[in-house]
This record gives sequence, C-alpha cells and structure tokens, in this order.
Amino acid sequence: MPHLTKSLVEAAKPPLGAQAFFRDDEIRGFALRIIATGAKSFVWEGRVNGRMRRITIGRYPDLTVALARAQALRIRTALADGRDPYQERELKKHEASFRGLRLRYIQDYSKLHKRSWLRDERRLARCKNWDTRKLSDINANDLLKLQQRIAQAHGRIEANRTLELLRAVFNKAEAWGLSDTNPARRLERFKESRRERLLTDGELRRLNGAVAEEINPYWRAYFPLLLLTGVRRSELLAIRWAEIDLSGQMLRLTHTKSGAPRFAPLPATAVQILTDLPSRGTSEFLFPGTGRTHHLVEVKTAWARLCGRARLSGVTIHDLRRTLGSRLAIAGVNLPTIGKALGHTNLSATQIYARLDLAAVARALEDNARAMLSLDAEGERLVGE
Repeated sequence: MPHLTKSLVEAAKPPLGAQAFFRDDEIRGFALRIIATGAKSFVWEGRVNGRMRRITIGRYPDLTVALARAQALRIRTALADGRDPYQERELKKHEASFRGLRLRYIQDYSKLHKRSWLRDERRLARCKNWDTRKLSDINANDLLKLQQRIAQAHGRIEANRTLELLRAVFNKAEAWGLSDTNPARRLERFKESRRERLLTDGELRRLNGAVAEEINPYWRAYFPLLLLTGVRRSELLAIRWAEIDLSGQMLRLTHTKSGAPRFAPLPATAVQILTDLPSRGTSEFLFPGTGRTHHLVEVKTAWARLCGRARLSGVTIHDLRRTLGSRLAIAGVNLPTIGKALGHTNLSATQIYARLDLAAVARALEDNARAMLSLDAEGERLVGE
C-alpha cells in the first residue's frame, strides 16, 4: 500500500474499470478513489458496528491531502469513542436548516402566542444569511458577531432583544427535537441603562408645530394620540373603530402587551382628533394599511421626519409615553393611577416616576408648612396672612 501524498494523488491515472482505490499505509481505511472519468476523491472505508461503511471525505483538488488525512483521523477517533461517523453524517444531511427553524418558529409559535410576531419576523430576517446552514453549524461566535453588528447599526437594546429572541428560537428547536444545543444560551446581553429622556415644554411646542405641518392625516393624528393617551405604539396602530366609544370617551384595547384587554379613557382633545380621521366610516382600522395586518405597522420613517422638522435629537417614540407619565407624576397624580393610565400590570413598572411624584409631595408639604406656621397660639392666622 502506498503512502498518500500530493505527488502520488496527482500522478494517479484513471482505471480501465469503473473505479480504483489507492489505500494509505498509515491510516487504516483512508484511501484515494479514482473513477474512469478521472475524478478523484478521498474516502474512508471500514466496519462500524459490524457493518461495512464508506464515507466520502471530499474531492481532490478541492480538498488537500493534508486536510483529508486530518479528517480521516477524526473518523478513526470517533470510532474509538464508540460513535458512528457514518450515521452522524447521514443525520446531518437531513438536519433542519436555519430557514426551516425560522419559518416554523413564526408559524407554529410566534403567530399563535405573541402579539408582536411581526417584530419577531423582522428581527429574524436579519439572520437570513444563515438560512442554508444546518442548525449544528451555527455557533456562539456567529451569534456574538450578529449581536455586535446589530448594536452598531441599531443600538445595544435592539441587539439584546434580538439575542433574547434567538435564544427562544433555539430553545424551541431543542423542544421540537431539531437540535440538542442552544448557541445563544451562554451569551451575555449588553448592559442597559434606564432611559429617562423626557420632552421639555420647548420640545413639545416644536413637535406640535411639526405635527401641524404634517401632510399625512394619519401621522398627524397618530403621534398626538400617543402623547395624549399613553397607549403603546403597537396597541394604537391595531385599534379598530368598533373598539372606540367617542360619546363615552373610551377605547377598548385588545392587542395589549399583556394580552389582557383593557379600557383607556380619551381626553376631549383626543376625541376631536379621532373624529377628524379620514378612516372613520370608511375602514375597519383607525390607521388602515395595505400589508398583511391591514393597518399601519412601520412608524419609524414618519417619526424621523417629524423629529427632523422639530429639531429633536435623541428622542424615541416611547419617550412620548414616558413624557406623559412624568407630567402626570409632576402634577401630583399617584403612582397607581399613572400605572393604570399607561396600562402597567405591575406597579414596579411605574416606579420610574416615583421621584417625580415626590416633587408633588414636596410642594404639598411646603404649602402645608407655610399654612401651619402662619397660625398664632390661639389657632388664628397671623395678621397679614
């Protein structure tokens, strides 16, 4: 038996018959296979659990002799560990691709259990370059690179949310028997600092001016309604006219974050904005759209246009909701009431406004102190008070 080298492989001639084998004298089972057309490939042959197996390692010259030899050694090592490399390779051929997992997660889980399935779909679309890869070929380093790329392009919070989604997707792959590992399990999220950006009176005036100049009547109504009601942006986009009681100044939210319907009061100004919407009497939704949901979904472009017009920097759509909560707290509204206005199911979510609520308490104490100190010993107010 020859020792397989580059010069020997290149010198090997096509056989007169169907195929010929040149077996290596060092690694048992390792061989060069050449067919009548002259095509050459490296193989490993041997018995696995009593059955004769032939595993194609790779074609030459796509695969070098050195790399083929290393692969043959890995096959021998697998056999020594009691594994069946042939069966492992066959299983991998039929292993689910990331595309299959991505589509199944949306169809069989996200659409059925999550109001935000469209957001999941958009986030997973960032991973389409993995679609043809087997699940076992995707590792923690792939996810780490994706996390860093999203952080640079869209910010650390969005990178964290995408990582959390992928962790859930691979958890489902394990539960469905498609994979036995989760490459996202041990990856760490970026640290997130609590955001406290509020719009000042001057910024609100500029935003109101920019809204008044907006040509699109739906965006001209949508952003003020967010600010006036505290409703989440996805909740407001999905509202139907059947869920609004204009005379009773109330709307019923069915597409909530918690999944439980809730009622939200409508200030008179909000009622007037709704009354003027062109979709009233012509569409099922307040903000009709042409996509799969039949209502508007993407708001970032319109928001960016308004911010540019209003000269607002570093302001997100969610800051409108936070601004409402803060102004209620400064006005002295108690935290449970603020929580109800914002649709919080847990009071801990409202604690961000606690220090602002204390400002109203401080003002009340100051007023009370002045009133008490103005009394004389007989309980009458001092002259001049």
